[in-house]
Amino acid sequence: MHILRHKNRWCVGITGILFFLLTTGCFSAGMRKPFFAGSFYPSDEKELRNQLSSFFEKKNVEGQLVGLIVPHAGYIYSGKTAGNAYFLIKDKKISTVFLIGRSHHASFIGVITDDRNAWITPFGSVDVDTRIVSDIVAKPGFRIDYRILDAEHALEVQLPFLQYAIKGKFKIVPILVGCENQEELELYANYLLPVVKKNPDSIIVMSTDLSHYHPVNTAQQMDKRFIDAIENNKFSSIIKAMKNGELEACGASAVFLGLSILSKISPINVKLLKYATSYDTTKDKSAVVGYASMAVYKDTKKTIEKKGGTMLDKKQKETLLKVARQTLEYFLAGKKLPELKITDPALLEKRGVFVTLRKNGELRGCIGMIIPSEPLIDGVRSMAIEAATGDPRFPPVSLKELKDIEIEISVLTVPARVSSPDEIILGRDGVIVKKGYRQGVFLPQVADETGWTKEQFLSALCSQKAGLDPDAWKRPDTELYTFQAEVFSEHDL
Repeated sequence: MHILRHKNRWCVGITGILFFLLTTGCFSAGMRKPFFAGSFYPSDEKELRNQLSSFFEKKNVEGQLVGLIVPHAGYIYSGKTAGNAYFLIKDKKISTVFLIGRSHHASFIGVITDDRNAWITPFGSVDVDTRIVSDIVAKPGFRIDYRILDAEHALEVQLPFLQYAIKGKFKIVPILVGCENQEELELYANYLLPVVKKNPDSIIVMSTDLSHYHPVNTAQQMDKRFIDAIENNKFSSIIKAMKNGELEACGASAVFLGLSILSKISPINVKLLKYATSYDTTKDKSAVVGYASMAVYKDTKKTIEKKGGTMLDKKQKETLLKVARQTLEYFLAGKKLPELKITDPALLEKRGVFVTLRKNGELRGCIGMIIPSEPLIDGVRSMAIEAATGDPRFPPVSLKELKDIEIEISVLTVPARVSSPDEIILGRDGVIVKKGYRQGVFLPQVADETGWTKEQFLSALCSQKAGLDPDAWKRPDTELYTFQAEVFSEHDL
């Protein structure tokens, strides 16, 4: 955190903030007061408007803008950096802003949001989307906590920028996290995913500063690692890198959460708009704070079609099938597997994948991985061996019978949680059922192959794959996730 300083003195310290919160009253029971007006940004409406107008610099990005990564320091330090991002939504109509930040004063498991009617700034009130809030607080791990929210500046300081930029009325959904547990954050992303998808006119704003109080050269090196990871779509690495001391970002978990949600909806690109440090304001090189503004937008060059389109071209499919068969020929003969020399980026991207073996039209083995943990080409090789030798329903495939076996590959999209079985479309969606430590999965083609109704499909999934009661999918404590697959076989090509 970097609180506004003037003449080498802190205007507001942590103790002062807490004292201020404890000794000032609320506007009303249904509104959040602007606790940081007058310290992080001007409390006078005219002064604030004039300051913001000086921050907005023209920037352009290609594609549909879906998110912003912005700093949250005092405006005299990071306002110009933030303004480069907020210019991109100047005079645009946005219905809902999902504001995501990381608490500076509390560590906690879960997500805190706000059910009050509005947040106040010198520009007036911004309504909270209480409809969405009431939806998400019903999910595990989500709760209301005014005390922690009111002590936090990372979300509040974004509101004047949003009010100045967005055309017309908009609502906010405040989201505050308090940990760097990547598995927990992935879970919260899955809970929030359907909510964001239902609001296509929304945008996600992720609040973070970068390195804190290092010499300027060290800070720039650390910040470059963060920026490079985000721009190269390796955001899943930032929390581990931060824990290892390779980079710093006080809102790393907020960025991870926001990008996790957006990347599950569609392929994304992230572009750096402006980078700066507090040295640009203070001229003190000894201990600086880093700031970056970045734009997140849909990658129009990558399309993951959710309703039966393609992720791979014919040549890529042929390569994967060839590698799968060659792998089995070598492995079942007891030979060392040949080295793979693959340079195609699509085949080196991490993907979930299943390999299915059929002999004379009958299933002979099927094994896969749902969560992408290795490059697609390596996953195909691993799952081909597992399908041939590790499926407990069948004896291992012999080299002699390999000539009679047809190989089928299913390349998966990232699973997304659904709130209701009504969202599942048979033949399009693969489905994962999960309750406690038990889970099972059916690929999309299972519905077509069996001719089951949705109820039969889900009941069989629970009983045959997860070891659950056939009606478990009807209960609210059972989780359902869907994914799509591009399925192709040697027969098809």
